[in-house]
Amino acid sequence: MERSFDLVVVGAGPAGASCARRAAELGLSVAVLEKDVFPRAKPCAAGLPAAGLARVGAIALPALHREFRTVEIVLGDRTTLVWTGAEVCIATTTREELDAALADAARSAGARIEFGTRVESLSGDAEGVKVDAGGRAWLAPFLVAADGARGAVRGLTGAPGGRVSGAVYVNAFPPQPGGSTLQYDRITFDLRGSHRGYGWVFPKRDHLCVGVYSQRPLSRVLTDDLRAFVASRGLVSSRTEGPYAFPVPAGGRGWSAASGRVLFAGDAAGLADPVTGEGIRHAVESGRAAAEEVALALSGGGDAGAAYARRVARDVLPEVRLLSRIGNAFYAIGPAASDRLLSIPPVRSGLMRLGPWQRLASGTGRLSVETTARARAQ
Repeated sequence: MERSFDLVVVGAGPAGASCARRAAELGLSVAVLEKDVFPRAKPCAAGLPAAGLARVGAIALPALHREFRTVEIVLGDRTTLVWTGAEVCIATTTREELDAALADAARSAGARIEFGTRVESLSGDAEGVKVDAGGRAWLAPFLVAADGARGAVRGLTGAPGGRVSGAVYVNAFPPQPGGSTLQYDRITFDLRGSHRGYGWVFPKRDHLCVGVYSQRPLSRVLTDDLRAFVASRGLVSSRTEGPYAFPVPAGGRGWSAASGRVLFAGDAAGLADPVTGEGIRHAVESGRAAAEEVALALSGGGDAGAAYARRVARDVLPEVRLLSRIGNAFYAIGPAASDRLLSIPPVRSGLMRLGPWQRLASGTGRLSVETTARARAQ
């Protein structure tokens, strides 16, 4: 049985759900093919920066756990950069809750979502795309692939991809069930957590998400880094769930944004932040952009894939590549050398002026440098 739509989207995560919702708002008939059944657990740190919150809007509010105005970046044993925003910098959630909320919003807007529907094959011609999934054929002039860094669609199209980094984490709970909660007043990034990466602590509603990210691929080494980082944070007595691991596209180089009538969004387009690995913000943005370019092409002709690729190159990739250079510099120097450099007043002042700190918040804030008592005594 064949079913025809204006747009078929593969994947109902932040990129796919945002694309489907925007397409439906623009009057398109859209079908979303999602291999899992929601709600479902999805490995992810699930920290939403202010820019991501702005893009998701009020839809995400019921899914949020905690909101933070303070973010600390531990550079080494001596120095910690502390950003205190006038508004919320980062909010925490879980992908299980966030994805369900975004999918519900897309369905309310008029999108059709087929859960438990796995893509089996893909073909296309000058007129459109045919997707075989769930025992049916799904036809549309365009397809948006939003099925992640290792999604099936990219392989089926033969489109090139790029490097994939890795992240692994545990959820840490109070030692005794029903005991006092683990209270933290800030988000923590610690450059000592992993080589060419960092460790993180994201406080959630009833637990801490504690993990490590590295520009290196997923491996047992990252699990060892995680174990050491959990111990360094004094959490060895906590009850933990995990570890959970997930791939992260390591920046925009090598990834294609479109292949013919197939447009790639979110992690499938390699649009995660190369410094932090955060991908929800660009997933939402790229999903909406893909829907808008498809709508324009259907109404006035033109090549939606080429127009979308130009839009990604103009609006997303410059920031991705700028942050990649900044992040690579920190990772290449390493935490010990960064620690020493930040002890030099002119270097510290220059970093505070040049660092992309405003992107942590939608408003203004203040950056300060904290040193440990041991460092001050030396």
